[in-house]
Amino acid sequence: MNLAEMLFLRKKQKNSALYMPYLTLGDPDFETSIEIANAMIEAGADILELGIPFSDPTADGPVIQKAMVRSMKHPNFSLNKIFEVTQKIHSQNPDIPLVYLTYFNPVFKYKKNENTFIGEAFFKKCEEIGIKALVIPDLPFDSYEFIEIYQSINKSNRNISIIPMIAPNTSEKRIKQILKYGNGFVYYITSLGVTGLRESLPENIKERANLIRKYTSIPIFAGFGINKPEQANELKSIFDGIIVGSLNHKIIEEELQQLDRIKEKIYKTTKNFVENLLYV
Repeated sequence: MNLAEMLFLRKKQKNSALYMPYLTLGDPDFETSIEIANAMIEAGADILELGIPFSDPTADGPVIQKAMVRSMKHPNFSLNKIFEVTQKIHSQNPDIPLVYLTYFNPVFKYKKNENTFIGEAFFKKCEEIGIKALVIPDLPFDSYEFIEIYQSINKSNRNISIIPMIAPNTSEKRIKQILKYGNGFVYYITSLGVTGLRESLPENIKERANLIRKYTSIPIFAGFGINKPEQANELKSIFDGIIVGSLNHKIIEEELQQLDRIKEKIYKTTKNFVENLLYV
């Protein structure tokens, strides 16, 4: 069963839109990341988006940027440590799909070998540790690197999706082209700019979702700026899933001096979003 099929099945079984919280691995520390991920799943999260910290996160706003800095400051920070923590999360929750949010540089640099396709070693490692999909914001679908990565994954028959991202100003022509390569799910960016906390959602969001559905049958998740359960409730009839990220790291930042409270607060936050996504 591929990722899109898994998500649609879970949506049908729960009678609910799906919830995908985001977590930068290593914030506030690696062991707490595992506890937070488990708390999210215990509270009802359907799929997890795990962030690989990067020094130039161009798609991320100040809250997640600071989370990445906190993670990278740890003496034991490394890409191998990220993989180790990911594997632990997967081994404790084997039925929950995991998605990496990463930038192109870690994919390109990991065990680079001139005799292999771009990212081949990275994808192999991802498959070993339970990653089902990658969100790579700085990799345009029509770049040389994307085409080589897409072909590499297909040739090696790896069960990993490259998630297409569509913005509010993406033209219909470009949406059609992007979705030729789309699998797993579509990441719809609800607001222009970077990730962050926003008070309201664009008025034409339903029209944009309908436009995307003209060209794909895979699930559509909405992210960027969603930080209130009421917003999730408003969007559950429009999208198949909701993504929330900055809010989780705002909680972490506020509770850095009381780490025992982080897991409890994120559990409650996750549960609140999950409950607001039910079709009842």
